[in-house]
Amino acid sequence: MSFNLVFFNGDVRRDKKQEAMLNSMNARGNFLQSLADMEKQRTKNEEQTKAVRKIQKKWRGFRARHFLRLQFRAQFDAISDGHRGLEKILHMAQLLVNFYETNKDEERLVMTLVELVKARTANRAFEQQIRDSQRFLLARCCVKFLDHADENTIFFHVFRFLEDFVTCHSHLYEAISQHGLFDAEFHLLEALIGKPEDVSIQKKPILPRHLQLLTRIFDVFVNPARTTPVSVHVADRLLKTICVKISDLNFANYILYYIRDHIRLSGTQHVNPNSSVIYEAGKSANVIQKWKLRPEEVETASIRLRAVFLSFVENVNKTNSESLKQLFDSLALVLDQHATIMKTLNVKEDLTENGRLRTAVNQYIWEYSNGILSSVNFRRAACAYANTQNVNVTSLIPMRKHFTECMDLLASSDTFLEALYTFITSSERFEPDDCCTQRINALELFCNCLNKRISSVADSDFIPTSIFPHFDATVEFVRDVSIKLIHSMFPVYQRGEPGVVRNQFKDVTDAVFSFLGAIYQKDIRLKYFPEGFWTNHGREVFVGIGHQARTTPRNRRQQPMRSEFVERLAELYEEEGGDSDDEELMERNAREKVPTALQRGICIMKNIPFIVPFMDRVQLFNRLVSQEHDRFMDVSRMFNNYNTNLTVRRDQIYMDAFEKYKPKAVKDDVRELKANIRVKMINWAGSNEQGVDGGGIFREFLSELLKDAFSVNRGFFTETTESKLLYPNPTAIYLLGADCLTHYQFIGRMIGKLIYERQLQEVRFAEFFIAQLFEDRTKDVDLQHMKSFDPLIFKNLKALQTTSEQELDELQLDFSVVTSDVGLVRTVNLKPNGSNQRVTVDNVHEYIRLYVNYYLKQRIATMVGAIRRGISEVVNIEWMSMFAPHELQILIAGFEEVFTIKELQQNCQITFGMASSTTDQDFIEMIWDVIDKLSKDDKMAFLRFVTGCSRAPVDGLKSLYPKMGILVISTSEEELPTSATCMNLLRIPKYSNRTKLEEKLRYAINSGAGFELA
Repeated sequence: MSFNLVFFNGDVRRDKKQEAMLNSMNARGNFLQSLADMEKQRTKNEEQTKAVRKIQKKWRGFRARHFLRLQFRAQFDAISDGHRGLEKILHMAQLLVNFYETNKDEERLVMTLVELVKARTANRAFEQQIRDSQRFLLARCCVKFLDHADENTIFFHVFRFLEDFVTCHSHLYEAISQHGLFDAEFHLLEALIGKPEDVSIQKKPILPRHLQLLTRIFDVFVNPARTTPVSVHVADRLLKTICVKISDLNFANYILYYIRDHIRLSGTQHVNPNSSVIYEAGKSANVIQKWKLRPEEVETASIRLRAVFLSFVENVNKTNSESLKQLFDSLALVLDQHATIMKTLNVKEDLTENGRLRTAVNQYIWEYSNGILSSVNFRRAACAYANTQNVNVTSLIPMRKHFTECMDLLASSDTFLEALYTFITSSERFEPDDCCTQRINALELFCNCLNKRISSVADSDFIPTSIFPHFDATVEFVRDVSIKLIHSMFPVYQRGEPGVVRNQFKDVTDAVFSFLGAIYQKDIRLKYFPEGFWTNHGREVFVGIGHQARTTPRNRRQQPMRSEFVERLAELYEEEGGDSDDEELMERNAREKVPTALQRGICIMKNIPFIVPFMDRVQLFNRLVSQEHDRFMDVSRMFNNYNTNLTVRRDQIYMDAFEKYKPKAVKDDVRELKANIRVKMINWAGSNEQGVDGGGIFREFLSELLKDAFSVNRGFFTETTESKLLYPNPTAIYLLGADCLTHYQFIGRMIGKLIYERQLQEVRFAEFFIAQLFEDRTKDVDLQHMKSFDPLIFKNLKALQTTSEQELDELQLDFSVVTSDVGLVRTVNLKPNGSNQRVTVDNVHEYIRLYVNYYLKQRIATMVGAIRRGISEVVNIEWMSMFAPHELQILIAGFEEVFTIKELQQNCQITFGMASSTTDQDFIEMIWDVIDKLSKDDKMAFLRFVTGCSRAPVDGLKSLYPKMGILVISTSEEELPTSATCMNLLRIPKYSNRTKLEEKLRYAINSGAGFELA
């Protein structure tokens, strides 16, 4: 604030009153400042006075204590000379606790402890004369002694005193453990071990002196003779010391292996009751958080605690159900807490020398723990626990990721599977809204176990109730749950980043889908479930398809596809056929806000398509093909090259087509296979056949070509021994040379064209071949497929599964087979060095798996690969993944049942090319009657004669385009019926009687005259 008066000329003046006010204000400010300085000085003086008094007090106390210590020490020395009676020993102990100092009184402490132990040994009642408070003070002296120990320290008398006077009493043990007993004991151990000569991380021998010390540390927990009850807090402090206080190298090189090799918390006869206390300490909720460690210590402590409890597995009594329960109940919580900690922990990397050493040690301990989780002992212990009556499934569920190697043993436990099933179905409704619930995790483990059971049972031995008592209800339950899981994976209201929820559900859905797939494959062969079981789930899962009528290309262009579902699914198949991951496309769908219903439908079609009715999937497949065809035609019309011409000799159809469409390095005509091919036939006489290809000649051409390609006489394919099913000839490469793979790729192109044109071919493939052709080739071939390949081999392999060890020794089998390909005899190892590895009871299942894979998969792998390449060049082979092998057979060859006369009447129109008369209806009835009385082969020949294909479309004659028709013409009765396959039209003279009609029709359809009758 300013009181200056400023005039316009720049002068500044103050009057007397203003001057007086200003002076008074300055004086007041100075006065207040002086008061504040005085207060500050007074406070400082008081603090200095207090500090001086405190220092003086401390000094006086130190002098007093020092003087008293000198007095007590002098008294101790005076009475310790000469004979020491009980009174003197007690007096010595009383004096020692008052003056003991480290590095001054170690000898006096040891001398006193020796005398106390001697006195107790002579008279056990002597122990009662020492008060608990005096024992505790002496124990604290022992802790100080151990805290400053070195490699030359003699510790026997200290531990003997602790065992006789302190750790034998629960309350004293509790109290002294709280004051650093375990820290001191392990400090002594590290002092005895000494500084490491190098930083190598490996198991090192434990010297007898070290072993003696470790034995005494753990004695109260493992020695059955020590019955002093110990609290959980004591065990918790021991675990904390082991996991936090011990140096990295000493823990990895000594402590860890000592625990594994020497700590037996459960014996075969006598068990220390305190062993359960260690388990209880591990089961404590958030045990590591309770230790209040620094962030950089948490990771190490968690890794060590995990390794310690896994080490207990090595010596657990597998016949003691209570011991197994305690171990796995605690181990489950330890592993679960460790996973939680590692997921949330965020610590900067320590690049110092000690930090790098700790990282290396932690990695070593991690691998050590994983080794135990994959060990035989762990598998046996887990399976033993799973077979106990009091099994707690919630203990094994967190460890489900580690049961991969022992899933077959775990799956053999009826008790465990019953407990899992009860746990999963414990509530009325199973709603998988929370992907982290125990029931969801239990479902994953349950499905994996049942999947193992299913895959280990041959079809001939399949008894549902022996696999699981509630088999039917279980499959129905899992089928319905799978749809609920998909709905949870794709919620209507997405929370968080796209894909996060799907990743959380990935493991359980993989298990559920795999289980349902295995059951479905079994049901395909055995027809166990009633027809419609897989689609009778009461949910609408196939959305966005609508009705797809057979239309012309022009109509399809005028009516654009309304189904976004088809387009999205096509994108997914295209991505899967390339380098992209389908998960990436799923996430893109989520980001682009694709309707939830479509995402669910796509997921179903990719994983469990069999819950969608077969004909709906056929309809979807036809939509996919039509969409691809439309795209190609739209592009081709721009260049006016949507048609291509092909001339072939009727007796050389295969070789002429091969020369045109075989794989070439340059000018490969594979793209023409997506165009409309117009075929011109040359007959046996070298003349052009009269027919003009409107589609029918091409259908006959493709049918004859594939018939020739699949002929056993040509050598590309061979047949199974009894069922006469086709599969690639393993010896083709020896018979036809290296160029045979080019032929196989060409045949694949023709199969692709067959599928692309939705034409059928009368052929029966072996299921193991068609499964590899269109499905995942990384899967092992099921033993059951060997039955169709060679029943005798199947019978022998099946018998091997139950062969005894002695019988296997007599057979002298090894992991190799002897093959003879066109006279070339050679020995093939089923696995590296297989000829030197005997087949035993333990590996007989591996031998069977490798044997089946060799004969049904490896020998034809190159041929299958070439055929797959050829198919995928014409049509997206991933589209076939929605069908099972037997359905693919139907898709290629159609149903084996021929049409019925009722179906023909509904989908075939008879017209007359002359004026109608009253006899027309009689002639129509005559035609229907003749066709109805034809044999199965004649009906197939009739269909081939009219449409160019011997099989009706998969969805029936109603899908033929143009619609099938019969034209009755007025001509000579000596003429034969003719056809226009491009129009699916039969032209037939109006014969005067039934006998002539049947005779002429049979002759025409079986003449094989091609289009000479056109």
